Amino acid sequence: MKKRKSLFKYKTPLFFVLAGIFIIGLIWLRFQDITVVPNIVVLSKQSQKTFYPTLYSNTHITQNAIVSDPRFKDITIVDEESLLSNVISSVKKNISTPKSEGLENGTWLWTPLLEITPEYRTSIISGAKKNGIKAIYLSIDTYLDIFVMPNGPEKDLKKKTFDIALEDFIVEAHKNNISVDAEAGWQNWAEDGNSYKAYAVLNYVIQFNKTHKEKLRGFQYDVEPYMLSSFKNNKSVVLYNFISLIDQTVVKLNNSDLELSVVIPDFYDSVSGETPQLSYKGNAGYAFDHLLSVLERREGSKIIVMSYRNFSKGDDSSVDISKNEITEANTYHSKVIIAQETGDVPPPYVTFHNTTRSYYNKQVAFIQNTFASDKSFGGIAVHYVNAFLELK
Repeated sequence: MKKRKSLFKYKTPLFFVLAGIFIIGLIWLRFQDITVVPNIVVLSKQSQKTFYPTLYSNTHITQNAIVSDPRFKDITIVDEESLLSNVISSVKKNISTPKSEGLENGTWLWTPLLEITPEYRTSIISGAKKNGIKAIYLSIDTYLDIFVMPNGPEKDLKKKTFDIALEDFIVEAHKNNISVDAEAGWQNWAEDGNSYKAYAVLNYVIQFNKTHKEKLRGFQYDVEPYMLSSFKNNKSVVLYNFISLIDQTVVKLNNSDLELSVVIPDFYDSVSGETPQLSYKGNAGYAFDHLLSVLERREGSKIIVMSYRNFSKGDDSSVDISKNEITEANTYHSKVIIAQETGDVPPPYVTFHNTTRSYYNKQVAFIQNTFASDKSFGGIAVHYVNAFLELK
């Protein structure tokens, strides 16, 4: 019987060749922008639906920011200057805040101010610094709990306690080279009988900066009028009221040292088809157009667009739904900040929750690289600090 030749000597080199090809393939994939991450759903143009973001603040905001108190419905707390809608709103120089160098990298903190303990404050600020955060948008809606109190010693004491808590937060943030903006808002603040809430908080912030050495960098509105039940059938009216609120705020800020930022969804422009054109002060345009025109009068203004997607490439990505805003704003002075979501919110494709920090960083880097040459691109904001710090 003829003896078979052993195939081992042929199989051994073949094995090493195939193994080498496999390893090289893995290395190649590692350096490509290919990452398998759960909760990414890329929608076709035909199946895309408009996402109406609801910020985390809705789960804990004070009732005094929501209810319409008839005692204050006729109070505007706005100077007669507001009638001069075309006045340029000048900015006093604010030298106490850290210099804003480069692109924005901001985040929201929703914890009510008087619930922020020294230990918690230190933890949040140190975590933010470690992860490159340059600005914290601090919710101060709970000032309205003080505003509605009867005048007297109790109210004065409560306001003093609020002032101290705010100042302590700013001082520690500044020591870590982090700026602080005061944030406030609720969906009905631009509606009749409710604007007093917006102006009450705004007036508090203006007066705070006038009377304190360590100052807020800016004031931010997170008003979500698209969440109103009346929005569906009265979009033009609701958006007009919102633009008017911002317009009057620009005038109220005249000669203060505060920057102004406005948070909006990605569908206030001409591309989405979700909102109509409307006329404001004799000019026709979409809500985003009018906001750009209004904010042009306020130096240092920003529009934060909630471009919530957990992927930055392709149809319906964060870049795709932001590019029109960036392009339109290129002829204005206001900066556009692209906001990203990390909270545990539905639908899953709008948030980086359950993804990784490295994946988040990769997607944000693509946004930054894509818009790097655009004059209007001002950086990134991540919603919100607690969820962001939990990304591993």
